[in-house]
Order: sequence, then structure tokens, then C-alpha cells
Amino acid sequence: MSRIYDDQPLTNLPLINIEYSGKWNANDFMQGNGVIFEGVVQKRAHFAINDQQHKKEQYYILYVKISRAHRRKFDASGEEIEPNFSETKKVNTGYLNSSYKVQSKGETDRLGTDEARKLISPANLTQFSDRHGGSDLAALWLTETQATGTEFELGDTLRVKTQGDGPFVFSITKLDAVSTTVGNYAGGESVGASWTDKIMDIKSHAAASENQGADDNEWDD
Repeated sequence: MSRIYDDQPLTNLPLINIEYSGKWNANDFMQGNGVIFEGVVQKRAHFAINDQQHKKEQYYILYVKISRAHRRKFDASGEEIEPNFSETKKVNTGYLNSSYKVQSKGETDRLGTDEARKLISPANLTQFSDRHGGSDLAALWLTETQATGTEFELGDTLRVKTQGDGPFVFSITKLDAVSTTVGNYAGGESVGASWTDKIMDIKSHAAASENQGADDNEWDD
């Protein structure tokens, strides 16, 4: 795709004041497992949330057109594991890489793009974000801390994990940057390795295991 350039940094975006009725608590929108998705930044905004208790918090909003998405998945102990990218997998049946059969993997964790957008778009927040972006775009909310040190421009391709089934970012990676590990966030603090190293490396370990799947990129199944 052709890249859309925008030299204006996030910090220079005009501040949009939002009057929030009631008590503002971002944790109210972080229930559920969350979503992993990829998409392209189409618009950006800078919000200041003001609630009735005079609490004020600022967020940068990235409006993203989702291209593919899956549910985040956790085991019984609460550790994040690789999502089920498809309902089937290729299993080696011999010593040759070309010898395999297709087996069921169970229900896929894949989400349709509209399904993913709606899942992370609570009405209490889209009433504000849709005015400045568009109802067909996912509005991602980043804290000022999360945006520090990384510039997100129009046309950037991102891989994102949300904090629960809402618009708040748990981790974010620019896929078209020189280094794909540009920033990872949990609870507003930067962490070391990328989520692809922590979660998606299961695929590389599995590739060396006996009778394991053969696809290089299950996102495209």
C-alpha cells in the first residue's frame, strides 16, 4: 500500500476536552481476555477526559483499520498462550516435509474485522471517539506514558494487544519500523521483550517438535 505521511508528532495534536459524566475509571473497560489484531493507522487524536469529580486524564487515540484479529487466550493458571489461529493444523506423517495430514484443532480464536472492532468499542467511549475518527475504525487509547519515545504516524501498520475487551492498549508494535519491537506496555510501564517473543515464539518451538504443524504464518490460514 502507499504510505500516508504526517510529520506532526502526537504531542502537537490539538487537545480535545471530553466531559465524562460520572467517575472515570479506565479499569471499567478492561474486562475479558482482550484481542490481538493488526491494522493501519488512519487518524489520530488527543483527548483529555474530565469527570464529575474533577479528575483529568489524557490519552492519545489511534484510529486503526483492522485487517485481521484473534482473541487473546490464557491457560488455567492465567498465563497467556498462543491463540488457536485456525480450526485445522497440518501434521507431519513422515520424514518428508511434504508428507502431512490435516487435523482438527477445535474452535478457532479468529475474529472477523467488524467483530473485533465492535468487541473493543464500548458505547460509553465511542460516543466520544467516533466524532473524531469514524464508526468503521477501531479507536485505540494510549496513555501519555505509553506514547513516550515512539511516534505513531498515519499509515503505520501496527500489531496490538488490548487490555481486556476494550480499547486500551496492553502492547503495541510497529510492524513497518526498522525494529519491530518498538514498545510493549503492561500497566503503563514498558517491558523488555516484545509480545511476539513471549507469545508467538511458541510456533518456532513447535516447528522443531515431532509431528507438529507446517505453516509459517497461521495468521493467513
